[in-house]
Amino acid sequence: MASQAITKLRDHLSTVNDIQGALGLMGWDERTFMPTGGAEVRAERRATLGRMAHEMFVSSETETLLADAERESIGFDPDSDELALVKHTRRTLDRQTAITSELASEAIRASSLGYQTWISARANSDFQAFLPALNRIVDVNRRFVEAYRTVQPDAQEDYDLLLEDFEPGLTAEEITSVFDVIRDRAIPLVAMVRERAVDVDDGLVHGDFPIDRQRDLAMTVIKQCGFDDKHWRLDETHHPFASSIATTDIRITTRYIDNFFNSAFFGSLHEFGHGLYERQVSPSLERTPLARGASMAWHESQSRMWENLVGRSRSFWEWAIGPARDAFPDAFGNASPDDVYRAVNRLHPSLIRVEADELTYNLHIILRFEMEREILAGKIELDKLPQAWNQKMEEYLGVDVTDDADGVLQDVHWSSGLFGYFPTYALGNVLSLQLWQRINDEIPSLEESFAQGEFGELRTWLGENVHAHGSKYLPKDLMERVLGTRELNPGPLTNYLEAKVTDLYGA
Repeated sequence: MASQAITKLRDHLSTVNDIQGALGLMGWDERTFMPTGGAEVRAERRATLGRMAHEMFVSSETETLLADAERESIGFDPDSDELALVKHTRRTLDRQTAITSELASEAIRASSLGYQTWISARANSDFQAFLPALNRIVDVNRRFVEAYRTVQPDAQEDYDLLLEDFEPGLTAEEITSVFDVIRDRAIPLVAMVRERAVDVDDGLVHGDFPIDRQRDLAMTVIKQCGFDDKHWRLDETHHPFASSIATTDIRITTRYIDNFFNSAFFGSLHEFGHGLYERQVSPSLERTPLARGASMAWHESQSRMWENLVGRSRSFWEWAIGPARDAFPDAFGNASPDDVYRAVNRLHPSLIRVEADELTYNLHIILRFEMEREILAGKIELDKLPQAWNQKMEEYLGVDVTDDADGVLQDVHWSSGLFGYFPTYALGNVLSLQLWQRINDEIPSLEESFAQGEFGELRTWLGENVHAHGSKYLPKDLMERVLGTRELNPGPLTNYLEAKVTDLYGA
């Protein structure tokens, strides 16, 4: 039974969490159904709620309640929810106390207006139209860096201070050591695949795919995986995302392209992976700051696992060929599971990150990571960002960027102020393969289950070993608990990618 002090702390934090949940709901609506004319007022209302939540959290009341809870939690079980809540709150409070209410509300205001500006700028392929909003957002992030430096004076570089929001305990230097291995092993494979692109035909996934049937197929597949109408929604947006309003209220989104199959299909599986993580958090953590994923790399490990390790596997298409044929008989009626497997796994450099194959995807992320570090270090002038972007795309992927919409403006993250988020995608790929090895060791028949359309064993394993814990454990602590190591190891990922290249291209 929780102590009286911890109960009071939890009640107080639940109120803060409720305001943040309302903010999340407003953010979901802003990116799905809100009319564009509502952007300015919505930005102010979100800023007001953000300021309220921040002020309540960093108040003297929180400090008093936390200090009492810290005293009463001495000797508690290290794995208890109560001690985890106390430790998590201390870490977060120390960090958030460095942020003024004015800066907290300005960050929300800048990201809300930045998002709407980005939508218009991308539609018109006009980076200059987005530049003032980006300057404002970068300035906000630099102010965050200055504030966080007072809490982490020993941080090696500015980027580490922002990275802490998404990947606690990890540094840019550690990420670089992982990314260097991936880049050095991937670039020669990309060059080889470019030369042999005709060896794999992906014509099956290009053609006429009416959106209503794409929507029905996506729903059929994610319901088979674990989506249910009582606790989930699937909606359409400009840039897909998942939002957990509560563990019982999961909102995922996708984007439909009427002449390309992969975008909505794999995007829906990707966001399902995010949603499942939050859906399977232990109910005992609801309305606390622990009711979310351990970190964004952990989150991305789940989304990329469902998108790629499940959705792009041969065994998955042994089952999914049936629903695909029902939805699109012209495209898939005469196709075998292996035909579809090869088509959805075709490896070829492309402009768009969210449509990139498994091999080139990580290079897209490494490019963004390197540019973010350079932006924060003042090594790239923001008005020269498109040129710097295009140069790296040519260097890493051999791709010629023809306009800003498919270049520097393609992602939503910078418009939302999310500097430090991008590397977690590739780190999620690394972590997903480390997890995949462990899962297959414990469930040798997993692939056979997929062929029958059975995903319950995987869902249960993830729920018990990863999801239920929410953010009770720091990322490296959770790694040690689940995998027996605290190190991100790119080896399983690069081995997997090399095996896939051999499988598809025979080289």
